[in-house]
Amino acid sequence: MNKISNSDLNELKKQYQGEALDIVLNKVESGYPVQYLIGNVNFCGNIINVSEDVLIPRFETEFLIDLIKNKIDTNANNKIIDLGTGSGCIAITIAKIFTNSEVEGIDISKKAIDIANTNKKMNLVTNVTFKQKDINDIKNFDEYNIIISNPPYVSKSEEVGPETKYEPQNAIFAENDGLYFYEEIIKKVSNSNQKPSDIFFEIGMNQGSKIKDLSTKLLFDYKCDIYKDLAGKERYIHIYVNK
Repeated sequence: MNKISNSDLNELKKQYQGEALDIVLNKVESGYPVQYLIGNVNFCGNIINVSEDVLIPRFETEFLIDLIKNKIDTNANNKIIDLGTGSGCIAITIAKIFTNSEVEGIDISKKAIDIANTNKKMNLVTNVTFKQKDINDIKNFDEYNIIISNPPYVSKSEEVGPETKYEPQNAIFAENDGLYFYEEIIKKVSNSNQKPSDIFFEIGMNQGSKIKDLSTKLLFDYKCDIYKDLAGKERYIHIYVNK
């Protein structure tokens, strides 16, 4: 049985009454994500709409935002891309912080891009654009100087929480033991003529050393730092030009 916080219960009571409330509470008890029933989440102080077409933004990802904010001049004029943008939560938050930069979010899912555009309008940001695009169709990152990605990174052999079965599976699982998208991004960076100065990843635990080894092998002029989350697990990577 899933526990529900008082704040989430109050949100549900605003939207559902009587028998409808009983039905949604039963869904929560059976493991259905309460965020989908409420219809939105708070991410870094921004209200982000969600549905079963996008991954639910996690609290851990807010620390990826903090890492980027601490490493990059917020007043600089950058061209930033968020790969696998989903609901657009990262791209929208970054666009609000880096007001002089242009931010682009891409996702293979048209439904995800539709939700991201709704969130863009709702959060009143103008320096972010969303495009439906497959990362495999990108040859290089010549036009971007900062790359951000919280891609699918769970190995298909790995066990996950039962609530994730309601989320889009292609936003959770990846080939090559969950490393596929990191490998593709790093390879495409190595093939770029104008290489980005900074790459930020959220990663799965036990993936840090493998990603660092790959970046060291292919990106000779870069350094790679691994950061842990509040639980002490390796969760974030910053790959940057070694000046």
